[in-house]
Amino acid sequence: MQTGNTVVSSFPVVVTATFVAESLAIPFAWWSAELDLPEVTFAPYGQVFQQLLGAPAAGATVALIRPEDWATAARRDPEHGAGDPAAGLGDDGRATVTAAADDLVAAVRTAAGTTPRLIVALCPASPTLLADPVDGPFLRDTVRRLADDLGLLAGVHLITDADTLDAYGLDRYADEYADRLGHVPYTPEFFTVLGTAVARRLHALHTPRPKVLVVDADNTLWDGVVGEDGVDGIHIGPERQALHELLVAQQRAGRLICVSSKNAEADVRAVFAGRPELRIGLDHLTALRADWRPKSATVRELAAELDLGLDSFVFLDDSPVECGEMRAACPEVLTVQLPADAAGALRTLRHCWPLDVPTVTDDDRLRTEHYRRERRRRELRGSVGTVAEFVAGLGLTVTVAPATPDQLDRLAQLTQRTNQFNLTTVRRTAAEIAASGLDCHAVEVADRFGAYGTVGLVLSTVDGTALAVDTFLLSCRVLGRGVEHRVLAALGELALTRGLTDVTLPVVETAKNRPARDFVSDVAGEPVAEADGRRLFRLSATTAAGVRFRPPATAGAPAPTAPVATAPAPWRLVERIATELRDVAALHAAVHGRPVGPVPLGSATGTELTVAQLWTDVLGVAPRSVHDSFFALGGQSLQVVQFMARVRAVLGVELPIGLLFTPAFTVAQAAGSIDAAGGRAVSDLDGLLAEVEALSDDEVAALLAAESN
Repeated sequence: MQTGNTVVSSFPVVVTATFVAESLAIPFAWWSAELDLPEVTFAPYGQVFQQLLGAPAAGATVALIRPEDWATAARRDPEHGAGDPAAGLGDDGRATVTAAADDLVAAVRTAAGTTPRLIVALCPASPTLLADPVDGPFLRDTVRRLADDLGLLAGVHLITDADTLDAYGLDRYADEYADRLGHVPYTPEFFTVLGTAVARRLHALHTPRPKVLVVDADNTLWDGVVGEDGVDGIHIGPERQALHELLVAQQRAGRLICVSSKNAEADVRAVFAGRPELRIGLDHLTALRADWRPKSATVRELAAELDLGLDSFVFLDDSPVECGEMRAACPEVLTVQLPADAAGALRTLRHCWPLDVPTVTDDDRLRTEHYRRERRRRELRGSVGTVAEFVAGLGLTVTVAPATPDQLDRLAQLTQRTNQFNLTTVRRTAAEIAASGLDCHAVEVADRFGAYGTVGLVLSTVDGTALAVDTFLLSCRVLGRGVEHRVLAALGELALTRGLTDVTLPVVETAKNRPARDFVSDVAGEPVAEADGRRLFRLSATTAAGVRFRPPATAGAPAPTAPVATAPAPWRLVERIATELRDVAALHAAVHGRPVGPVPLGSATGTELTVAQLWTDVLGVAPRSVHDSFFALGGQSLQVVQFMARVRAVLGVELPIGLLFTPAFTVAQAAGSIDAAGGRAVSDLDGLLAEVEALSDDEVAALLAAESN
């Protein structure tokens, strides 16, 4: 049985950017803690190409790209002063951006061949440049071209404005003052959204995806109750149609879509037949269940029929009663209660992270058809007398052949998803398989009902006189039919062809790979070695080549049974993301560890409360009193720049350098300086920028030490 909540082992993540990106540290740290995602490190400032071309062979690289930075890099050199978007790009700047964009595509193409996980975020341009009649169209065209070119590269995962600005309805994202001050071009809210978008991509690459969506009908696929309003009385508006299209896209990406409705089945089928504006059809569905049983019983029945664990299921319904019953009866299922309004339901689904599919293979696209064929095989199983007759009636063909490059994504997917027949459960990406140095063989199976597709993987090498298997796995949908025996026989033949005498099989016991362990013990006997939880089995190449499937002499295979409950998947936060953390205010407040609203500081003045709130935004820590020091709370020079920009944007005041880089930089002192300035107009900006840019973190530390003596 397949399950969906096994977590892929962690991997290092490096962030590189064309701008100062350390503001992402707070949202990254929050998501890492909440979802057990890898923590990140930041590459040196402005080293995007160096990082991509020297990217590690393991882990993940996140490249944050704002194309205009390539043109303004020279103006950010201390000899030239701060970059200023108001100056425009100019002909030379646009030529620089065009050349750098071409170089980026080439660098990403190179990195994608060695880095198993590569995320590229195309970040929004400064509003001033976008408003320029020449630079604006140029930058938009550049981003479109980059998105088109990078989107064609296998293993590259893109983030665009649709994942940040559009997904969260964020209008104000730029901070051009902070950009000029320290090349920090975005507001804290945008960094929260950008960090969340990157975390979402890492989550998709880090955790297995559910396989089945079970969807309600009334007030979910359409507005109204078909049993009361009739087929013509229900309403299907544009938001419901967009929801249908989202479900169809899920089906095309390999998800199985099932409908569960408390209605007469004839009424539900009448809607599919009689309402052409329904954008999802019966041909997209793996199953339709319409009756008055508890929906948890339907899900358990579907899990048994599809031979999938309950943690492979997502349940979508607008009814709090149905959702509560599902959570109580099947806690392993991800249950998402959709808002009653169509727009809210659509937005919730768009923020349901487990629905993201990082890679879609040919096998994914055919998954619904695979399960339809499996139904016909089950019918055959019930019509014959013995397992041997069933297997003979299938007319199986099993091919074990060297893998081709276009199979690597599917083979990597199998390492992530396969648990039952998997000798070691080592998870790998396509790039890691290609770079492993191991011989890679793909297993393909077909029978008289059609092809199963690529269903297995063997990675091996030569160790002395033995063909040493490193990885041997098969999809559970071909188990019990002798496929595993045929694969081992093929490995024995391969060993003999190479003049080898033995085949070795490593086994690492997991909670779910009992079928694989039993198979190896049956064909190879006792292990010849054991260390660190890894048992090594050895059999002669001749014995392996002669392995045959001997099915039990029983009458037919047993009917599928309800799946064994697994530990509940970590769905609580996933549900919260989809239903609560869909807007910037709630997300930013959660990431920065504070409730929406002002920071409580007792009898603090209004200005002190404003300062405290701004400190909380940039530090991620709320001051407990007006006498708390900015630097004692963990502030660094980058956060000073952010705070200065926030004060300027909110209050129209610039704080003096003499206050900012001293131990006296407290809530009370900062508020006092703001009140004394009285909201005066900004002055001597260039001088202030020069002072700040000239200060390194070491110089800040020295200033603080001098002031404290």
